[in-house]
Amino acid sequence: MFLLPHLALLLILTTTLFETFANLDLATLQLLNGNRATDLDFLLLTLTVTAYGLGALVPLCLYLAGHFRRMVSLKLKAYQYVFAMGLNILFIGLLKYTVDRPRPFITHDTIEQIAEASSPSFPSGHTAFAFTAAVVLVLMFRNSALRGLILTWALLVAYSRLALGVHYPSDVLGSMLLGSGAAFLSTYAFRKHREQFYTLLRRSRNLRLVR
Repeated sequence: MFLLPHLALLLILTTTLFETFANLDLATLQLLNGNRATDLDFLLLTLTVTAYGLGALVPLCLYLAGHFRRMVSLKLKAYQYVFAMGLNILFIGLLKYTVDRPRPFITHDTIEQIAEASSPSFPSGHTAFAFTAAVVLVLMFRNSALRGLILTWALLVAYSRLALGVHYPSDVLGSMLLGSGAAFLSTYAFRKHREQFYTLLRRSRNLRLVR
């Protein structure tokens, strides 16, 4: 009996916090969606598509560069990138229909839908793909300009999903963590087993290994 008042208070506090968070989530989306520069809608639509386009292009470029320059390290980076994307796809697949969150434009008529979207809202696949790509590349390369450029690109993709009215801010934030997590896990696995992967990829003596 002594615990009942405390449990009731905890339940009230949890419910209040959840409602406050949900209201803030929606208010932020309404602000970003309703106050976007509509003349830039085409640019936002183009930007959001690059999340998947880059996902296919980057590993291909890394692998071809490694092949023609005879650099095992670049080929290894291509496989590391693909593995990170595979983890990301697995995470998205597990969460999309398990959480099954409705899109904001379905639940709230104050949200204008600009982009096509039919699957559940959480997580944001575009954002997760962009952050998987960006973080894994940041972990691969030390060039400050490159790092700044790709992180800015990933943030803009995340913003586009909000401005286009197809995701809540919480969808996007969760997807940023999801994509980053896939990138870190992939990098950890490839660094831990670095020598084994190099051995598998070294197919001729004239391949130049750059560490």
